[in-house]
Amino acid sequence: MKQRVLSYLIALLLFPLHEVQAAYQPEFSTAGFYELKNSGREVHSMNPAWRLHKGAASGAETPGFNDRNWRVVSLPDGIEYVPTEASGCINYQGEVWYRKHFTPAKALKGKKLFLHFEAIMGKSKVFVNGNLLAEHFGGYLPVVVDVTDALNWGTDNVIAVWADNSNDPNYPPGKAQDVLDYTYFGGIYRDCWLIAHNPIFITDPNFENETAGGGLFVAYDKVSDTSAEVLLKTHVRNDSKENFTGVVEYELQQPNGKQVAFLNDKIQVRSGKTTTSKDKITLKSPLLWSPETPTLYNLIVRIRNNQGNIVDGYRRRIGIRSVEFKGKDGFWLNGKPYSTPLIGANRHQDFAVVGNAVANSIHWRDAKKLRDAGMKIIRNAHCPQ
Repeated sequence: MKQRVLSYLIALLLFPLHEVQAAYQPEFSTAGFYELKNSGREVHSMNPAWRLHKGAASGAETPGFNDRNWRVVSLPDGIEYVPTEASGCINYQGEVWYRKHFTPAKALKGKKLFLHFEAIMGKSKVFVNGNLLAEHFGGYLPVVVDVTDALNWGTDNVIAVWADNSNDPNYPPGKAQDVLDYTYFGGIYRDCWLIAHNPIFITDPNFENETAGGGLFVAYDKVSDTSAEVLLKTHVRNDSKENFTGVVEYELQQPNGKQVAFLNDKIQVRSGKTTTSKDKITLKSPLLWSPETPTLYNLIVRIRNNQGNIVDGYRRRIGIRSVEFKGKDGFWLNGKPYSTPLIGANRHQDFAVVGNAVANSIHWRDAKKLRDAGMKIIRNAHCPQ
């Protein structure tokens, strides 16, 4: 919470107050999707009230470990505040422990439950009630943990996360910090969510062991001003005790809410198995995405059973476009040569004082400032932001 307040205060210093209040309010996704009401899927923030310890702590993964003297922090957390001119080699590198106590709501019992850490810097291990449930290498992609069978109901539960941002050549950036041109921060520096849904659900690509698959995959083909094909692939898992027959339903809406496409694909999923739904939407006169007109459609995906009841679902925003580099003919966007120079910038995912633990609003603010300066390409500094 302190970091979010600090980020907002910094924003106030950079913008006149009336501009901050009157600014467009951006919409931020949760764990890569937008929650859809009455879909059977819920998203709960797990950001508040973690306890942090710098250094090793023997037994810190066990529920009965005494963490009362640890500092209380809220996510995103970058372990420490750093000077505004920090350029590397002065921030903390090494082991840290995070612990969170919580009692799950009774209404969640019987649901599939996943912890979704949007990122934990460096190496990490996630324990729930003393059980090691996940080990992850690399600080830029989500760590997703199935906690369904690890929770205790009606009592205190403990999530313990061990993380280490020490130099390690085995994953990006792969170099020692003293030879990098930026600070290699640490901690659980992005949001954490508890995702709850029914046992029949759209999978998470960061959890499933699916090559070039898992979750909802969207691609585009034959893109032009007159038409475009939206290619859809949805990976569905059935963790219930019964076989499932139903449909995957796709609804495409323009930004104003107007429905422009609706279709469904029949699926059958045996108990304990997965299946993949594949379909295609052909749009006439599509509203194509470009830097000048960055139109985003809403794609709503639902799973319905044979009785027509919604089992799972969520919303994604998609931009319909094609991107090609044609050698001496240059860069083509949406089937046409792009007529203006490609002007861009490099951007690291950090901010003064808070380091990598940057609020979503500051990420958005940086993107807007770069776009207002006329830049249309952002190089994301070797790592997914």
